[in-house]
Amino acid sequence: MDLSASARDGRAAKRGPGRGWYALAALPMICGFAAMGAVLFTQLPKLDDGLEQIVVPGARELRLEPGRHTVFLEYRSVVDGRVYAVDQVPGLAVHVEAADGAPVAVSAPMGSSTYSMGGRQGEAINVFSVERAGIYRISADYDGQVGPQTVIAVGQGFMGQLFATVFLGLGAVFLGMILTVATVVGVYLARRRARQA
Repeated sequence: MDLSASARDGRAAKRGPGRGWYALAALPMICGFAAMGAVLFTQLPKLDDGLEQIVVPGARELRLEPGRHTVFLEYRSVVDGRVYAVDQVPGLAVHVEAADGAPVAVSAPMGSSTYSMGGRQGEAINVFSVERAGIYRISADYDGQVGPQTVIAVGQGFMGQLFATVFLGLGAVFLGMILTVATVVGVYLARRRARQA
């Protein structure tokens, strides 16, 4: 019987998991960041499609679904390859009309909502609700005054979708970090128990 080999095997068993397990423990965190990147890369462009842009002063007819809609002022925007950038739009007024010309009440939002993505920066300036699906005319002007040309965007449930996308990405990162920490702690405890044995 080879006593020296048995002794080496015993010492190896006492050491527990090798230090290489610490490197493997980082894998969940790396996967979490990769998942967040994939979520943001694939989902954020889809959110852009949910915002209908209107260059103002001007108007556009949009088909809207029943429910609450938000009007955003895009301080930084791109429409048909043209860049729009403004700092202030004093007196800009948004108007909404149904197909039969009936006005739709427009009010200020309850809270502040902003976004920045793909070279576009916007802030909620108005909200309105429609009861029936149909074509609505949305316009904005300075009530006869002169003002800068800019862009407004109309969307339904946009901020909720944006927050859900961001939270999903952050959730993937946090889950990866938790798994990494749990793995590191598990490896450390296993190695300590092996040394004490």
